[in-house]
Amino acid sequence: MRMTLISAMLDEEPGNGNGDQCSRYQYNVENFQEYEIFLKRPTQLNKGFDFAVNTKGRWFKKNRRYSNPSHQDIFDALEDCRSRYNEEYSYVIDTITRIYNCENVDFSIPMGVGFHDFEGTEHSIEIILLAIKWLFMEQDCAYWNYSGRAMFYSAL
Repeated sequence: MRMTLISAMLDEEPGNGNGDQCSRYQYNVENFQEYEIFLKRPTQLNKGFDFAVNTKGRWFKKNRRYSNPSHQDIFDALEDCRSRYNEEYSYVIDTITRIYNCENVDFSIPMGVGFHDFEGTEHSIEIILLAIKWLFMEQDCAYWNYSGRAMFYSAL
């Protein structure tokens, strides 16, 4: 998966400067029900192979709405899911572990559990799990020589 992703980035055309001269890319990588996961490059931090993981159909934060979940947004969604669906939550944990281990996880059958956003609207936990999948990939690319994926996983 990392090889495919990095190969796609290697095919990008370089930019010619800042602002409008910068080359920009969006990769639509996942779909689940009304949600989508897309990657945007470059990011604000300009770390080479770094990219931002975004969700279409789901906003984060109340005051400054954005579509790219932070690690804290992920933690908050998982905590809300665990508190509402404690008996089913072990399946969520198992799925995160499978994603971490780069196993192919089938999301065609919804888990039937979710989390509530800042407005109190419930969303399927799958959008968070798919964001986690791509955040693992982002950690792999941004912190290639370190333990980015493992650090994020241990925090989860």
